[in-house]
Amino acid sequence: MDDDQISPNGEQKDESTIRNNEPPIPRITHSDPRPPTPDTRVRLALLAFTIALVVRLLNAPYIFEGGAPRIPPVDEDYHWKRIAFSAAHFPHVLEFDRDRGIGGAFCPWPPLYDVAAGGATRLLGATDPDAVLARIVWFPPLLFALFAGLAVFALASVCGDAVAILCGIALATSPFLVTTSWIGSIDHHYLEPPLTFAILGATCLGLRRTDRRHQLIAGLLLGIAITAAMFVQTALLVAAALAFAILFFWSDGIAAAYGFTIAAIAVTLYRVTRPPAFPDNQWFLGWTHAALFAAAAVACGLKNVGRTLQSDESRLSDWRVRPTFFALLAGTVVFLAVPTALPSLLTGAHFFGGDRWLKTIQEFQPLWRAHGDDLVSDLAGLSGGAILVWFLLARSIRTRDRARLAVAIFAIAYLGLTITSRRFWIVAIPLLALAGALYVPLIARKRWAILAATPIALLPPLQLAGWLLTPMTPVPPNQQQWLRAAEFMKHQEPGRVLGPWSLGHAIDVEGKHPVVLDNFGTMPDARTFESAHEALLSRAETSLARYCDANGIRYLILDSPKFGVASANAITGENQELQSTWWWRVHHGAEPRQFRLIWSEPGLRIYRR
Repeated sequence: MDDDQISPNGEQKDESTIRNNEPPIPRITHSDPRPPTPDTRVRLALLAFTIALVVRLLNAPYIFEGGAPRIPPVDEDYHWKRIAFSAAHFPHVLEFDRDRGIGGAFCPWPPLYDVAAGGATRLLGATDPDAVLARIVWFPPLLFALFAGLAVFALASVCGDAVAILCGIALATSPFLVTTSWIGSIDHHYLEPPLTFAILGATCLGLRRTDRRHQLIAGLLLGIAITAAMFVQTALLVAAALAFAILFFWSDGIAAAYGFTIAAIAVTLYRVTRPPAFPDNQWFLGWTHAALFAAAAVACGLKNVGRTLQSDESRLSDWRVRPTFFALLAGTVVFLAVPTALPSLLTGAHFFGGDRWLKTIQEFQPLWRAHGDDLVSDLAGLSGGAILVWFLLARSIRTRDRARLAVAIFAIAYLGLTITSRRFWIVAIPLLALAGALYVPLIARKRWAILAATPIALLPPLQLAGWLLTPMTPVPPNQQQWLRAAEFMKHQEPGRVLGPWSLGHAIDVEGKHPVVLDNFGTMPDARTFESAHEALLSRAETSLARYCDANGIRYLILDSPKFGVASANAITGENQELQSTWWWRVHHGAEPRQFRLIWSEPGLRIYRR
């Protein structure tokens, strides 16, 4: 051993740390007797990449059934539309779409994923929509497999083979991760685990007490990671908030100040270049996010200044500096200086519960609302990491291991969010696997170490094997009906369509007709969204007809009122009786006078004004 020393509890301590009586420098050391050789790291990374890619291509026969690739007619459809636009008009992205809402609407998704995918498909020789789709369906499995390989290589280099193998198994084979990133799953959710890991990794680098050059590099990496995350999926603001909390309370704040300054500048530049009518609310990347990042940068920077002053006794005299309090106060002032920031943040908190529209979506339901096999499957998907993360938390607090503490905090935070909304398990699952994998080597000499590692190593591949016993088509039966309706609409005369929001992207992208309601729900314009549902709940046909005439609506699509009226009531906050609506009466035989039935299948009808 070099100049490190061993503490009584067996932990290595840096000599300078012992001399200054400070907490040990946070670093995740190898648990193996010898660090892995470069060849071992490369072999493990290639193995993880190969397994992850192979399992994500298992649904290829269903995707290409009939020749042309098929994707789910929900968010994937609109990503296809945006990516095809960027491929044809690179480097532009489709922001204001005249085919959405009453007279057009802005897309709430940040631009990076769609414009980058559009540029990539253009380089691959595709500009028309069908050729673009034939290429982008391959992006999710390739990119996620690459992430799995890089993650395994990095973990093998920093933490040893055991951690890399255990975490790599979960990344490669967890069915929740596989189905989100296999061929055809072009929604941007599959990028959330890589981006979260990037933020977490940069956070761990920022925890190290080294020279300013290292802190600058850590801050640069943190800034790049947060900026990339925000320009792909604004919901990753949660990961950025966790990074701020960890670096503010457990580091000198230098790296965080650099990182959040970069993110604040990037978002500000993006926002000031948007059109004047660009929405300024919680759903759209803009002033609220820039204000939060600027506040974080100021708080972390002032905390570092305060720590410097506090260590200089000649300047303090009898005045006691409290850097943490004043830094947080200054950050709060910076945030509140942006007038729309606080209202947007408070309204955005409804994302975690309280939004009437989100409550009608299965993806946002609490974990405890699952029943039977679904609940068992959900709990198994969280694997043993959901238990081991608490032991990792206790161990890292006891040993002051700030890097492992950061991993535990990230994993526990996302576990809590997943319990309240299954929307977050795409990030929680890999974080819990990482936390469990980090804890197992710490107890390698104990008898129950193998028992602790078993759920992490065996549950994901076994659960995936069980899932694959049942064919998983990319388009469920109910959505296949949507595609048939969209195919019919494709051959109709132009005209705006009012129908269930769940069919919106299908009718817009596949059916080539503008829609009032789509899968973005309340994000672009909550009032338009609610007014359309109020019209659908009309008791009289004449009221609905007047609404359609006033807003240039030519086609009306109605699904089963048993579910549609209940959903509309939930969205509007009304309690309209089912049988009092014109929707229910026309579905049960009443002859429409101002609308003509032009297409019908059980549970779904299309009318023309």
